[in-house]
Formats: sequence, C-alpha cells, structure tokens
Amino acid sequence: MADQPLSRPAAGRAPAAGRAAALVARCDDALRASASVRLLAELTDGSVDAETFARYLVAEHAFVRTAARLAGYCLWQQPEWSLAVRHADAVADLVGPQEAYFAASLADRPVDGAAATAVLDHASVLRTTVVAALADGGYPAVIASLAAAETLYLRWCTEAAALAVERPAAVQRWIDLHTTPGFRAQVAFLHELLDDLPAPVTDAELDGWFRDMLVAEDAFHASPYVEVAR
Repeated sequence: MADQPLSRPAAGRAPAAGRAAALVARCDDALRASASVRLLAELTDGSVDAETFARYLVAEHAFVRTAARLAGYCLWQQPEWSLAVRHADAVADLVGPQEAYFAASLADRPVDGAAATAVLDHASVLRTTVVAALADGGYPAVIASLAAAETLYLRWCTEAAALAVERPAAVQRWIDLHTTPGFRAQVAFLHELLDDLPAPVTDAELDGWFRDMLVAEDAFHASPYVEVAR
C-alpha cells in the first residue's frame, strides 16, 4: 500500500499563528460552563455516588473506543509521517492504559442491561456530534472536536487534581490519567495541529465544531443521571 492518505488537507494560504490559543480564548465561556456541570462537580469534590460513577464509566468507555477510531482516521488522513506517528501514539494510549483502566474499573462496578442501554442511548450524542463534524469538515473538524473534548478534560482534571479532596480511588485514577505528561502532550499536539490548519478553514468553522462538541459533552455528562424505566 502506498504511503498516502485517502485525502490530503486542502491546500491554501499559510496557516494563522496561535489559532488554537485564540480558539480556546473565544470559547472560554463554554469551557468554563462545561467544566462546571453536575457530574464533573461531583467527581471533583468526591461526592459522586457509586451507581452514577459506574454508569458514567459505561458511557465513557464507549466513547473512548470511538475516540480511538477517530485517532486512527486522523493517522490515515495526515500526510506528514512524523505527525501520523503522533496520532498513532494517541491510539496506543486509548487502547492501552485507558482500556486497561476500564477493564479493571467496570469489573468492580457492574451495570445492569437496562441502565447501560439507557445511559448509552443518551450518551450517544457525543459520538453523533463528532461523526457529523467529520462528515462536515473532515480532518480539521475532527481535530477541532477532539481538541474541545481533550482541552475540557485537561482543564477540569488539572483543577481537580490541585484540590486536597478525598475521592474514591477509581475516580482519582481517572483524574490522574488526564494530568499525565503524556496526556498534556496529546492536548498540546492537537493545539499544534489547529495552529497549522490552512487559512481556508475559518475561525467561524473552528468555533462551531469546538462549541458543538462542548454542548455534546454537557449532554453526555448528564447521561449517568437518566431515569431507567422499570
């Protein structure tokens, strides 16, 4: 197989410097709001109950597998090999340490079929949103969407980790997974890619994909509280 992606990013004028930082600044209100939703507040202060956390893990596990596939798509679409390798590193993290975390944590926290189905149905908005972004804007849209999700988690978990709060061990491990040097490097990599996007990708498009993902994250984070019909 030739070392070529299915499609290359569109050619255009030189990329605008600092686009990622400017994007995050423009969307700071949405990031702050998303970091303050009920679930993340309860994970931060350690008050989340065991059933809610277990349901959250079911939803998060499903999306982490989606994220791994998206990172694989980005690997294939990225024509520069050194950058493709960085996408491969993201896949390795998602199917390695994170998959191991879910295997261990979910084994101790079984969720019955009806509850799992209800949670996954509600949480599917996150997958639907990023797949729609991919259809709309391809590689740049996926990068912007993943940057929104990962920037949110880096911000939330960094702030949570700085607090001297007693939390369930699995909650603390989940927060710690999103403050490691490797995770910080992955977020920085997504921001570098945003900086390097060609000028024809407009700020308005980036804002739309980024904010849409945060709206979807809010709905996703509400999924563990969905009422289950008995």
